[in-house]
Amino acid sequence: MTAERETIVAAVVAAAGGTLISRVRLQKSVYLLDRLGLNSGFEFEYHHYGPYSRDLDLATADAVALQMVSETFQHREGDGARYSVFELKQASPSEDAFGALGRQRATLLAEKLASTNITVLELAATVDWLCHAEKCEDWRAEVSRRKPLKVGGGRLDRAEMLLMNLGLTPPFVTVAAPQHPPRHLNPRAITEDDERGELTLPARNRALGALDEDKMQ
Repeated sequence: MTAERETIVAAVVAAAGGTLISRVRLQKSVYLLDRLGLNSGFEFEYHHYGPYSRDLDLATADAVALQMVSETFQHREGDGARYSVFELKQASPSEDAFGALGRQRATLLAEKLASTNITVLELAATVDWLCHAEKCEDWRAEVSRRKPLKVGGGRLDRAEMLLMNLGLTPPFVTVAAPQHPPRHLNPRAITEDDERGELTLPARNRALGALDEDKMQ
């Protein structure tokens, strides 16, 4: 039996270590955890930042109202953009809230997602959505078309590596020559409206295995 949806929200925050930063991270984490066996029952659709669930947004509001988790707001240095900070307020939910993953595996996965660069996480969820939901064969070209400012700096390769580490390896596609974003686009658009950090493009490409180098400070 699926747990109450607000309990699942609390379970994901608990699995992430008791604190989870930003709604975008919560959305992408639940989406990927669902693909791995969380079985939340939330329905997702494609939105500006990738897979998004209105049901999850409503369940998050319920979890806050029931004081299962708290939501506070902070502001990013530099541009002042607001982001959410979720913290667990009650004891960790029962085992059934973690679905087929179980508490131990859910914790390992959620902690990994919580410490991954937010843009890499968004790209990973988007790539998986393109492959799994939209059956897109050339996902590299499509994600580059939808998110031209976000795929550079090695981030798309790191997103692919994250999916491989999660057991959600996308189909192999031939890598085309790198495309540079149009000059008129603003590099700061790479940031999320409610995310923390990520104010500048990385100075150089990161190694594929260094999935957590760009943690939010």
